[in-house]
Amino acid sequence: MNIKNIIVSEINTNIQLIELNRPKQYNALNKELSDELVFILEQADKNPKIKCIILTGKEIFSAGADVNELVTDPKYTEVWEKIDKVKKPILAAVHGIAFGGGCELLMMCDIIISSEDTKFSQPEINLGITCGGGATQRLPRIIGRNNAMEICLTGRIFSAQEAKELGLVNRITHKDNLMKLTKNIARDITKKPLDSIIATKKLIKMSNLVSIGDGLSYEKKLFYDLVNSEDGKEGLRAFVEKRKPNFKIIK
Repeated sequence: MNIKNIIVSEINTNIQLIELNRPKQYNALNKELSDELVFILEQADKNPKIKCIILTGKEIFSAGADVNELVTDPKYTEVWEKIDKVKKPILAAVHGIAFGGGCELLMMCDIIISSEDTKFSQPEINLGITCGGGATQRLPRIIGRNNAMEICLTGRIFSAQEAKELGLVNRITHKDNLMKLTKNIARDITKKPLDSIIATKKLIKMSNLVSIGDGLSYEKKLFYDLVNSEDGKEGLRAFVEKRKPNFKIIK
């Protein structure tokens, strides 16, 4: 695919950095950018070297779906659902604004780090429509039903501090420290074995979708699988022997 709207780079061999790059359009998510984003995420997910993905935006995060294209073909947003199927953790470094589809994009990420001055909103109701990228379903699971009702029904803008208090954002920091903090968290994750990273994300995501009994049963299965894996045995043995584990290196 010919990538026009995204800057892709590697922070190191284990971390993929993805930067939305339509700053003149406030990184609005049109069809072309959406297709490119899904393609790049899927490629990173298949790459055995990549353990963690960082998603950010050039100048700002994203103003949401491109309204000009929504008018002619709103169904292009359906491709966003593929982001929710990415197995590896996605960290979002958010600055400027995350409105509408931009905020919904965050809800499909796994850890969200925000600059102190970022503004958030689900303003779709102001346009006479409703959220179409998952906010009415994901946001209540993240911040609770009543909080989601208020945000989606009023379309109001809220601060990074409120987003953190609600549980939408993990951490807030000064904008000059945003990428450093996000990269440090990503590096911390990549020190762990890939199988454990993927299993942990899968279990936590499915906790909202299945009964606690089914969830606990599947957790136990993956636990036993990993205890008996090469890295699991090495990690347990290293703990007993009071040394750092030598997990298998992905080359």
